[in-house]
Amino acid sequence: MTETRTARLLRGTLVLYVLATLVLAPWDELAPAEGGSDPRPLWPADGYQHHNSTLRFEWSALPVEYLVMVFNSTGAEVVNITLIDETNYQTKRLVPDFYTWVAWYTPIDEALAEILASGIFSLNASAKQALEWDTVSVSYQFRLRAVDSSTVSTHEGVGLHVEVGDLEPGNIYRWQVRALDSNGHTTDWSLPRSVEVGTTQFLAFEVFSEWELALLLTGMILVVALQAGVFLAREEPE
Repeated sequence: MTETRTARLLRGTLVLYVLATLVLAPWDELAPAEGGSDPRPLWPADGYQHHNSTLRFEWSALPVEYLVMVFNSTGAEVVNITLIDETNYQTKRLVPDFYTWVAWYTPIDEALAEILASGIFSLNASAKQALEWDTVSVSYQFRLRAVDSSTVSTHEGVGLHVEVGDLEPGNIYRWQVRALDSNGHTTDWSLPRSVEVGTTQFLAFEVFSEWELALLLTGMILVVALQAGVFLAREEPE
């Protein structure tokens, strides 16, 4: 049985779409992030072009890590657990005994762990034990610089975004973010990202990234090709 024109067209279009997906997908963005505990800039992407003088910048939250350990009267470790953004913990059911516990904080700058709380408790019967310690809070510093490294805007707070206005059209800016905790630790500044303001870029780029837009257009071509295939199928002799 010979292959019809419609089948060849559909096969060729599907191959084109798959190849476009493989070529245009941002594999570098899908790869695991580099090591380190710095907050990660999310939006806008590096090299982003914006159409007006006001822009919103966003970054990821930095987790706060705690380590809880409990020892029985012989010094044996009965609890060793790492918690993220939690300041309390209930142990599993423990046998009657005397216990010592300690809660450590792992600093965001990868310094040595710090003791936040410790204590002793005893159980006369098998039971669970609730433990609590003080919260270590994290805030963020944002800075926006011009190409000559002069500071244009700064911001500090617990939020994960900031909106900056009155940016000069036609200028290129670079932005960074870093984290600070209530125990006096600070991360390094994130790698700088650039943004160009006041460009006349196609509006679709404000909604989709470049690779998403390319795949969208390829998908539209696929739809047109399918419609053409249906038309050709009607024209083919039985």
